[in-house]
Amino acid sequence: MPMTEPDEIFETHRRYLTAVAYRMLGSHADAEDAVQEAWIRASGTAAEADDPRAWLTKTVSRICLDQLRARGRRQENPLDLLPDVERAPADADPTVRAESADRVGYALMLVLDQLTPDERLAYVLHDVFGLSFDEVAPIVERTPSAARKLASRARDRVRGAAPRDADQAATRAQRRAVVDAFLAAARDGDFAGLLAVLHPDVEFHLDQGADGIRIVRGAEKVAASAAAFHRYATGYDFEIVELADGFAVVAIDDGVPVSLLFFTSEGEQIMAMETRELR
Repeated sequence: MPMTEPDEIFETHRRYLTAVAYRMLGSHADAEDAVQEAWIRASGTAAEADDPRAWLTKTVSRICLDQLRARGRRQENPLDLLPDVERAPADADPTVRAESADRVGYALMLVLDQLTPDERLAYVLHDVFGLSFDEVAPIVERTPSAARKLASRARDRVRGAAPRDADQAATRAQRRAVVDAFLAAARDGDFAGLLAVLHPDVEFHLDQGADGIRIVRGAEKVAASAAAFHRYATGYDFEIVELADGFAVVAIDDGVPVSLLFFTSEGEQIMAMETRELR
């Protein structure tokens, strides 16, 4: 059966809309659901709009914003992480930009997941997909000036903007130094070096997939686990990524992120670590 005009309009923009929704929600399943709901709402209406793509973008964005706000109340975190890829140029065709955005970098997604729903939406729509703040404003129910400020705050966090306070900057630099020292010692199997950066009462929560979480307590036991890291690490690449509240190490196998290691530190010592398996 041939498609109707609304069907054709929707299919023309489906990939773009799915990319927008994925950037918002960080979950392919949720993105597909949001786009499907937008189509249900748009059936017979989008074809009447002066700019169907803009109308559909606004509809999908509102659905995503509602989901993000509800997710925050339920403390959900459905983040799907994918390998980093080169972002399409700002002047590229919308379809090309959508294809690039559809495979968003995992480090960026980690940061986006820590933004408020309104910050995330303003940043994604303006900085990633090129909507004007006049277009973003009604979606977040703000003035264009307020929408600009939302995107600016998000942009600072995405870019890892330096803290304004000198003490905060020093604390962040110290946290990074602790992670660097841990990673160097773990790569070399340096037991003494690991003990030097671990608090005596450190806890290490290891994600073991279907087997659940294993907790290792105490500096010596955690150091022993981490000292075996250099054997596990053979063939892997590691990248330290900056998050809004600290740092994490991403383990990458042939371009694909396979695990994350989060750190909580105080002063020059690591208080807690947590792994998350990504495959």
